Amino acid sequence: MNATHPRLQRASGESRVVFAVRDGATRLADLYQRDPCRVLFPDPGPGNPPEAVLLTTSGGVTDGDVLKISVEAGPGARAVATTQAAEKVYRAARSVEHCSIDVVLSVGEGASLDWLPQETIVFEGARLKRRTTANIAEGGSLLACEMVVLGRAAAGERFTGGLLLDAWSVRRNGRLVWTDALRVEGETLMGAGFGDANALSTVIGVWETSAPHFERARTLLEGAEAVRAGVTLVNGVMVARLLGEATAVRRATTSFLGDLRGRQLPRVWHV
Repeated sequence: MNATHPRLQRASGESRVVFAVRDGATRLADLYQRDPCRVLFPDPGPGNPPEAVLLTTSGGVTDGDVLKISVEAGPGARAVATTQAAEKVYRAARSVEHCSIDVVLSVGEGASLDWLPQETIVFEGARLKRRTTANIAEGGSLLACEMVVLGRAAAGERFTGGLLLDAWSVRRNGRLVWTDALRVEGETLMGAGFGDANALSTVIGVWETSAPHFERARTLLEGAEAVRAGVTLVNGVMVARLLGEATAVRRATTSFLGDLRGRQLPRVWHV
């Protein structure tokens, strides 16, 4: 007789934020949120575009949780979206289940969106499947980053068991221009090219003319300290990677993004 496990209470959260141009300025046009997902709108400061700060009131996610996030900048709009703090992915109670996070980024014609979440910390034994899809219309631009930290090194923890499946796809004018997936299971870190590193930051940039931004990024990363870093240009999509110890990768990513944008990251990154 096969033993059956009781169904655990898990979260199913969603947030949807839409920015649009109204009366000559970018304004919030639509908002939907369902626990544990919430969105805050701090004052971005003079001259800066509107800012959405996403958070999960549960303090983290674990196996069985399902989160859906959507951020849209309508035609001509300029907006920034980030997260209030690092997202924590806790140890899975069952080795066959996982939590899922689906992110959809939409950039309208002539619009600009910065998607700048803080790092995701994947605890030992955690199981995460995350998929990020970006759709960029004619003349639109996107700057996006994702940073993952495997295990809590400060607590002496290594990621020796668990799953991280992190997939990206970017479409420009409806055409697929870049796709990528990272799969790490426990001690396959070495095989994934991590070596002694426990953190990876990926920065994606799409502009109408990407070459100047690519050259700028290459110059900036040549001076990156305490991390392995590189950047490439694929079908007009700039892809930069920074690999190393978590604190060093966060510091280098913060500096790189700030210099690339020409202004500081959102204030939540610095508190």
